[in-house]
Amino acid sequence: MNQKAHFPSQPGQLVSLDADAIHRLISTSSDYAILLDEKGIVKDIFCGNEAHVQDDIKAWIGQPFLKTLTVESLVKLDMLVDQAKHQEEPKWRQLNHVTEGDDDFPASYAAVPGPDTGTTLLLGRDKRELILLQQRLVKAQLTIEQDYERIRQVESRYRVLFETGTDALLIISAESARIVDANSSAARMLQREQGELSNRTFTNFVTPELTSALTQTLDDVRTKGGQKSVVLTLKPDGRRVWLDALLFRSVSDTLILCRIRPQTITPGTDHAFHDALMGLFQRTGDALVFTDKEGMILHSNAAFQSMTNVAMVERLQETSLADFLGRPSVDLSVMTGNAEQAGKLAIYSTTLRTEFGGQIPVEISATYLPDQSPPGFAFLIRDVSRLEASRQNTGAVSSEAVEHVVELVGSTPLKELVRGTTDVVEKLCIETAIRLTNNNRAAAAEMLGLSRQSLYVKLRRYNLVDQED
Repeated sequence: MNQKAHFPSQPGQLVSLDADAIHRLISTSSDYAILLDEKGIVKDIFCGNEAHVQDDIKAWIGQPFLKTLTVESLVKLDMLVDQAKHQEEPKWRQLNHVTEGDDDFPASYAAVPGPDTGTTLLLGRDKRELILLQQRLVKAQLTIEQDYERIRQVESRYRVLFETGTDALLIISAESARIVDANSSAARMLQREQGELSNRTFTNFVTPELTSALTQTLDDVRTKGGQKSVVLTLKPDGRRVWLDALLFRSVSDTLILCRIRPQTITPGTDHAFHDALMGLFQRTGDALVFTDKEGMILHSNAAFQSMTNVAMVERLQETSLADFLGRPSVDLSVMTGNAEQAGKLAIYSTTLRTEFGGQIPVEISATYLPDQSPPGFAFLIRDVSRLEASRQNTGAVSSEAVEHVVELVGSTPLKELVRGTTDVVEKLCIETAIRLTNNNRAAAAEMLGLSRQSLYVKLRRYNLVDQED
């Protein structure tokens, strides 16, 4: 049999140790020790100075030790006791104790012969903190794997969107102005292989006279944020393009997303005329807004931002023009429907909502732009609050209308005269609303401030059912 010097070959030698020596032995070798008699009954328990299990295991004294264990640990206990009886080399084995809660109490034990014949001394180490750390490690590993899988999914989606989009896109480092990533559309526009663009400075693809403008734009985006646009001329064919730059942060890196789009100038139109149009767009007192066919704002000038009290142009991105109109669900559909059908809508009166809840009376002209990419609409919005105030103050009525009413005085009772005049005005308003909404009864009712049922009643009253259908 294999003997170890630090385990006495004769159990009687352990009897000569006093209580203090046993406690010191337990403190240095284990968290606690359990003395079992020949029948496996717990005779005594010795706890170390730093043991945290005294209250948990003191109740085991006088009970069979195997009753404190789970079923799968009984075989391991028999092996430990058998090794101690045959004085074999002690081996640490994990046993799980039954507790009142749902979790077991794990502990590692090594068995040595006890001080008396037939007794066994179990040296125990509390493994609960280690098991808890292992569980945390497993959870952390699972979390890392889930995060890794999620990152791979996000990267795949990003790559699909980045490559399948029709826009030429570049991602540029804000610090060095070097290209970090580019899609195939950008490579074709810059007439380079996609792999050749990586880590190249974007200024190398721009003609020298516009390098300073590009550098200034990138510096403004890096320091002030937001989105900036600049017109550039590309090498080597001299094509004029728009560069839209937007700052964003990716973890610890500050990057700039650049979209390159051709500068669409009609053949025969000189650059001076185009610059004049851009100057008009930015400096006119009337608000100008370009949208797609669904009414999402693509471009807007400073007058529109001022009229709606929008401080940052980013607030208008991915925003519908309907959000700023007095009747969001009606006004936009009426204007776009009529403009798309007739090509343009001359004047449409409504109110414009500001960022802080105010309302401004406006007149809007809408034009359908089928050649725009994507097709959409252009809206010219004019503030008519002063004109509305003058109309309300004067309250003028045409002389012909007054003479017509005067002729009826004396021949028609006042009540019938007023009711007849009201009916004429009411019928005219309903006909106008039905025409503007292209027979959309729900939109016409909302435009008139009526319920749909009330509108049906008035349509039948004025014999407008045919127009309704």
